[in-house]
Amino acid sequence: MTNVKKSFRSFRGMTLRNMKVYAKDKMAILLSLLTQMIVLGLYLLFLKSNYVDVINIQLSAVKDLVSKADIEALVNSWLVSGVIGTSVVTVALNTLNQMVKDKEDKIDFDYRASAVSGSTVVMSYFSGAVACTFITSSILLSAGYIFLAATGSFCITVPQQLLAYALTLLGSVSGTLVLMLFISFFKKNSTLSSFSVMVSASIGFIVGAYIPVSQFGENVQTVVNLVPGSPIAAMIRNVLVSPAIDNIDKALDGADKGAFAEQAREMFALKLKIFGNEVDTGFMLLYTAAVIALFVVLNIVMYRVTSKRKG
Repeated sequence: MTNVKKSFRSFRGMTLRNMKVYAKDKMAILLSLLTQMIVLGLYLLFLKSNYVDVINIQLSAVKDLVSKADIEALVNSWLVSGVIGTSVVTVALNTLNQMVKDKEDKIDFDYRASAVSGSTVVMSYFSGAVACTFITSSILLSAGYIFLAATGSFCITVPQQLLAYALTLLGSVSGTLVLMLFISFFKKNSTLSSFSVMVSASIGFIVGAYIPVSQFGENVQTVVNLVPGSPIAAMIRNVLVSPAIDNIDKALDGADKGAFAEQAREMFALKLKIFGNEVDTGFMLLYTAAVIALFVVLNIVMYRVTSKRKG
């Protein structure tokens, strides 16, 4: 029992240490949020007006039935979902940099020379990254709710709000596990930086934060939708964007026989297409659970291999 308490204290202490290191590194925080700032910038400069125009064209015959606020609620909700869908990846990525930095500074050898077990060290990296990712993404989500409320675009119920936080936590766990495996191969921050740039640059396209994945070709959709972060982003979109689509559908009151709602759900990729087949939220949830289980096993195997490293 004493050993368990010591292990827990070590685990807690190292987890807090990893979180504090990330919190004190202003550059790491800035890099974590770089993709979200790009999403916001593109949205304000180009994307919002483009999608408002597309929606107005789709509603041309019945646009008098739908208010400008309802249309803005739809595109604003899509923005918030894109920000959260990318943050669960980029924040985890920059928090896990500490793993590589500790290797480069030989701190991992100090850990091995101590009485702390290697599994405790690895779990502290994981838990620290999940905590930082969830906290940061939750702050962004809360800011998104405030933004939606301030712009008159808030149409999400309390259960839906809580579900979005739960999906953010699920995305934080999934993103951390996947990235942790890849990052375990790096020994220097200089090489990890190139990987980080590649991930940060591509994640906005992969999860549909810049352009909805429905705009890609069928084969490209299959590839990007199989990337673990895509189902999480799609589930978050379902929670945040669906109420806005439903509001417009109610305002139309059957005037278009539900055509706009169907087109909007397809355009904003609320359902993903894999090998030409649409998959629903249930499949996305099962796929994410399978990814988590797989990468737990892969990380355990990777730890056993790297723990034998001598120098």
